[in-house]
Parts: sequence; C-alpha cells; structure tokens
Amino acid sequence: MSSAADFQRLLPLDRAFNLRDLGGYETVDGRRVKTGVLYRSGSMSRLTEADALHLAGLGIATVCDLRRPNERAAEPTRWCEPAGVHYWSRDYTESSGVLNEVFRSTEPSRDAMHAAMVKLYRDLPADHAPSYRVIFERLLGGHVPLLFNCAAGKDRTGVGAALILHALGVPRETIVEDYLLTNVHADFSQLMEGHQSLSARLTQRAPEIVAPLFAADADYLAATFEAMEQDFGGIDGYLAEALDVDADARNRLRALLVE
Repeated sequence: MSSAADFQRLLPLDRAFNLRDLGGYETVDGRRVKTGVLYRSGSMSRLTEADALHLAGLGIATVCDLRRPNERAAEPTRWCEPAGVHYWSRDYTESSGVLNEVFRSTEPSRDAMHAAMVKLYRDLPADHAPSYRVIFERLLGGHVPLLFNCAAGKDRTGVGAALILHALGVPRETIVEDYLLTNVHADFSQLMEGHQSLSARLTQRAPEIVAPLFAADADYLAATFEAMEQDFGGIDGYLAEALDVDADARNRLRALLVE
C-alpha cells in the first residue's frame, strides 16, 4: 500500500497552512486516488499574491469552506473570486471543530483537553453532515479539482478527508496516516500569530496543556468512526443515510477520482 510519504503532498506555497494534495493513495483494489483533484487545507487568509496565483493555476473549480461565519470574517479567503472559483460556505452555530470553543467549555488541563477533543470528534459527523453532503455533491457533479478547508485543516477537514478517502476505497490504516500528517506539516505557532484569543494566550503560558488541542491524535479519529458505527452501523451507513452517498454513488466517485 502507498503511504502518506510516497510523494510531496505540500504545495510549493510560502504562506499556506496545512494545504496538501489528498491524492496518490493506493486503494484496496490496487488502484490509486488521482493527484491534482482533491486538496485539503487550513485557513488561506495568509496566502501571498504568488501563492494565490499558484492556486489559481491549478484550475480548482470548487472551494468548500467548513468554517463558521465569524471564522470566515476574521480570516477571509480572498483568492477564489478573482480566480473564478465556486466558493461555498455555510452559516451555522455548532461549535465542534472550533478550537477556541474547547477552552470556553473545558477546565484547562491536558487530560481535560484530550477528553474534550474526543467528544468533539464524536460530534463532528452529526454537526457537519450538511457540509460534507455538499462536498460529495460537488464531487459527484464533477466539479473538480476541489479544495476543502477549515481553520487548521485538522478536525472538520480531517473528518471530511477520511470520509472521501473511505468512499474511494482507501484502507483505514492509510486514512489514519493521512490524518496524522497534520502533526508533520501544521505549524500552529503560525496560526496563533497575532491572535489574542484565549487559546493563543494559553499556548504561550502553558503549551503542555493545549498540546492535545493542536494534535492530530488517532484516538480522535477513532472516536468519529465509533460514533458512525454506533449511529449508522459504520462509515458506509453514515455516508448513505446522512450524506446520500450510497454504494452506487461511491462507485461513481471511484470512476471519477481513482485511476
């Protein structure tokens, strides 16, 4: 099986955050997810002009922004409109996946942060089903290349990536490996740069406490899988019942996105 390290996933950009190609992975039937058609990312508000030009040159047809309205307002994605990209976002109030919200509801200790993240990942499938449904609709409609992002490109985006890779026939071990690449590629000091939020202040004072918040932890993704197993009998059940992506749709996705 091909691993997450088989080719350079990070794009040659100066100010991207956790923006990488989701292609190249081998599927259970020995084929491979196409490169250059699926991208996952964190916030893109810091992109340089050269970065924006590079992304525009990739021919990206769709950007699905999974962030809440206040996150988008604070760190807008500016390059899509000039590049003629279809930009989609959703207004919602659920807090799962929003790292600052963990501080508002959790006693600040390392164990409490880890437990809060596990709970967060249990909530992500239900809270963000409307967003994941749109991603799959765009993919099934052939509106690719497609890029999807949240703030850190880790939680909301990480679950979205896991769902896509599973639908394309990528094995669970590889899905987890891709998820854990955030620990290699995401520089959270860059994300906190200039911020005065509670998480930013606590990061400076007690980094060991907030470490679980910024980590991609296999326990977290396992909590998502467990929630889907409990509520839908597994990922396939979640895809079919919550996102309208049944076996036929998965086969069509593989025809489009696997070579």
